[in-house]
Amino acid sequence: MSSTSYSGPRSRPAAPTTRVVVNRARLGKVALVLLLLVMASSYVRPALDWVSARSTAGQQAARLAELERTEERLQAQKHRLTTERGLDEAARELGMVRSGERTYVVRGLPKD
Repeated sequence: MSSTSYSGPRSRPAAPTTRVVVNRARLGKVALVLLLLVMASSYVRPALDWVSARSTAGQQAARLAELERTEERLQAQKHRLTTERGLDEAARELGMVRSGERTYVVRGLPKD
């Protein structure tokens, strides 16, 4: 027999629990930040689409107003051309004369 005394089962040194907790807390914070970044990035594309649609809507509204003015002008011209006097004026602008009328060409007028 040996002269060494028995001290019981060998005990291991205590594990550094604070270090593990700190690493887990840091990992949790990093995961939370990453999750927030992913969620925020999912809102970027719809926001850009909304801004683009708003800009396009403004352009389309301006184009619509322009087309409405053109329609009003064409409707007025149509109404004018359905009258006898309006038809006469339009024909004369094109250089036409009524049958039996005599045509005169005046040249050499001073420019204003």
